[in-house]
Amino acid sequence: MLSRILTASLSLGLATLPAASQSLPEAARGWTVTLGGTVTAVPLWMGSSRLGPMIMPRLSLRAPGAPERFSSFDDGIAPAIVDLGWLRLGPNASLVGARRASDDARLAGLAEVGFTVEAGAFAELFPVEWLRLRAAVRHGIGGHAALVGNAGADVIWRPAPRWTVSAGPRTFFGSDGYASRYFSVSAAESLASGLGPYQARGGLMKYGAVAQVSYRFDAGWTVTGFAAYDRLAGSAAAAPLVTQRGSANQVTVGSSLTYSFTLGQ
Repeated sequence: MLSRILTASLSLGLATLPAASQSLPEAARGWTVTLGGTVTAVPLWMGSSRLGPMIMPRLSLRAPGAPERFSSFDDGIAPAIVDLGWLRLGPNASLVGARRASDDARLAGLAEVGFTVEAGAFAELFPVEWLRLRAAVRHGIGGHAALVGNAGADVIWRPAPRWTVSAGPRTFFGSDGYASRYFSVSAAESLASGLGPYQARGGLMKYGAVAQVSYRFDAGWTVTGFAAYDRLAGSAAAAPLVTQRGSANQVTVGSSLTYSFTLGQ
C-alpha cells in the first residue's frame, strides 16, 4: 500500500513539472532534473537489530550536454552544480530520523536525539565509465550538531539499455560529537537505563557494501531495488547500547521511484 501511495503521489505531483519548466529563464534550460522518493526498511537507530520504515526524497541535476551518470539510493539529495561528466560537485543533504524511547523500549533511560538534517557537499569522480568514486562531508542541524562523512565506490554494469546493475563498498565516519551523541552513556543515563557508563570516540563508525538494480521505463520513469549491509566499527561497535541491546550488523533494503525531465522541453 505504501508503494502505491508513493507512486500515485509522484505521478500526480511530477506530471505537471515539465510543462511548468517552459517559463524558466534561458540559463536554466537544458538542465535535466531527477526527482523521486525512496521507501526503505532501515535499522530503527544505528546499532539496532530491528528494522523500521523510512521514506526519503531524491533529487539530482545534470548539466546541459553532460552525459547521464549513475546515481545510488544512498546519495541523498545531491544536485550537481559543477558537472563535467567525469567530475561532479555539488551540495549534499541527508535526513536522519529521531531516536526516541517511545519508538523502542530498549532506548529507555537514554537521551533522545531529534530529527536531523545533515547538510554539506559531495564530489564524485568517474575515472572510467563503469566506475564511480564518491565522497561527501556534512554537518548536522537539529538532533546532532556534529561532522560526518562518507566515502565509497560503485562498479557499474549495464547488461541491456534499460538495465543498470551496481555494487560497491561504503564507509561512514563521525566526529567525537557524533559518536558521543549516539553511543555515549552518561552517569545519569547509566542509572536510568541500566547500561554501563561509556564515552564514545569519533572515527570510522561503520563499513560495508551496497548493491542495486535499476530499470528505466519510457517517459522518464525509473524503478530501483537495493540492499546494503554495514558492520559497525570502533566506538560504535563497542558501545553498551549495541553490544547489549542491538547488533553491529546492519541491514537496509528498499526501492525507489524517480522521474527525470529536461527543463525547457
